[in-house]
Formats: sequence, structure tokens, C-alpha cells
Amino acid sequence: MAKKDAAIQAAPMLPMLKTVEQMSRVSGIGENKLRELMDRGELEYVQNGNRRLIADAAIWDWYSRAKHPAKPPAEAGD
Repeated sequence: MAKKDAAIQAAPMLPMLKTVEQMSRVSGIGENKLRELMDRGELEYVQNGNRRLIADAAIWDWYSRAKHPAKPPAEAGD
């Protein structure tokens, strides 16, 4: 009987709350922009000492409020 591959690795655990630096890397939104959004009250965060921690859900909430809907394609002949 063949031995099971012991090299199987689980997906890395990502923290539930991320620092500004971590969220910037994951979301593609710059660190300064994230801090600006938090300062203006547009992005929810949790204060932990000097660090502000952001949940993934907070980014999606901001995104759903900030996005511009796509315009439908123009009709042919218009």
C-alpha cells in the first residue's frame, strides 16, 4: 500500500482582522487611502492600542457604497 503524501499543506490561516499594511497588500488599496477612509469615518475599524485593525467585511461594505454602477451598453443604431 502506498504511503500517503505527508507534504500536503493546508492553506495558510489569514487573521480575521488585518492591520492597515496587511489589508493594503490583500485589497490593493494603498495604506494612506485606508487611513484616510478610517479618519473620515467611511471605513470601520477596531482600535487595538495604537493599531487600527480592519475586517474583510469592512472593505466589502465600503466597496458596495463607493462603487459606480456600470452603464449598460448602448443599443445598436442609437
